[in-house]
Amino acid sequence: MKTFFKIKSVNKGMALLLDDFCKKKGLDVSSDAEYPLNDQLPFGEWLKRIKQINKQYPQVGIGLDIGALVQPKHIGIVAYMAQSSDTLFDYIEILSQYEKLWFNYIPKKVLIEENHFSISWDKPAYLQVGLYLEETTIVEEIQVSSLFHHLQQLTDSDASVFHCLELAIPKPNDTKKYQQLFNCPIKFNTKQTRIVIPNSLLETKLKYYDPILLEILLNHANILLSKMPQEDSFLELVNLSMLQALENNNVQIHSIAKSLNISARALQKYLKNRDLSFKEILSNIRQNLAKKYLQNQNLSITKVAFLLAYKDQTSFNRAFKAWNGVSPSTWRKQNINKKLDVNEKHTVNESFETELSTPDVQLS
Repeated sequence: MKTFFKIKSVNKGMALLLDDFCKKKGLDVSSDAEYPLNDQLPFGEWLKRIKQINKQYPQVGIGLDIGALVQPKHIGIVAYMAQSSDTLFDYIEILSQYEKLWFNYIPKKVLIEENHFSISWDKPAYLQVGLYLEETTIVEEIQVSSLFHHLQQLTDSDASVFHCLELAIPKPNDTKKYQQLFNCPIKFNTKQTRIVIPNSLLETKLKYYDPILLEILLNHANILLSKMPQEDSFLELVNLSMLQALENNNVQIHSIAKSLNISARALQKYLKNRDLSFKEILSNIRQNLAKKYLQNQNLSITKVAFLLAYKDQTSFNRAFKAWNGVSPSTWRKQNINKKLDVNEKHTVNESFETELSTPDVQLS
């Protein structure tokens, strides 16, 4: 069964972007691989590349620096469709339909209001259970910075193209780098990443408008889209509903199915058709959350069992030992005293990498 990290992807030009950054900074994690235009790279592989870069170059706002290097070759066919569009409004419409040929991650929502329009996307469910925290922060920075510089290139302007920005990442100790780049009000620790842009920009004429080339590119883009793995956004909703159910301490399948506006039988059938089960997905979420909670010394084992919606500590102990071969208290003793320096944070994430490559991890 394909997982989020295998189904989701980026254009391979984004791997080339990482290579270009490595060459500029003299890092030895760049590769000599060739990246055919418009091929896709599994998102999990891209995350691992980002992890390697972050390990060698752990700088605040590193994703902003990576995104600043973006060129059409990194974005692929979406960039060339942009250049061939008449106005920025035309391009925004194209972006909403074909964006996943560039960045097939969390679906983006475009909302046009009276004075502004916004592009937003939610946090992935895997982030909520503590996977790839640092790397996902960098991913968010790369997305926002790349789009910022891409829009500047299209409008042929060095002026700020953002009216305001919400970033679903932890607030850094020093926000100067972010303020200097975007030159607009910025909020951190938000529920979703949201870019707000003045509507006046939508009327901007793009200098390379070519309707014939645009039609050719659109036809090719449709072929590329048809070859991509089919999205399964409902599975994302199942995961998010389970996370919410754990918060409410009620993980009965009937309750979760009701929150999804389907019957329990329909939910079971949907999962069975994908070689999944309700119990399997719930178990995977609990496993990851358990490790996250156990690293918090302020939480007793009994409290962790409650947060995971077990009827008692004994049930939690039994399940945890089946997953990890040791009791929760033993696992905590083995892990809680590790220093949270950069190297050990990556060591913790390496244990998650194994999970990401196995077929039973369905977090999206």
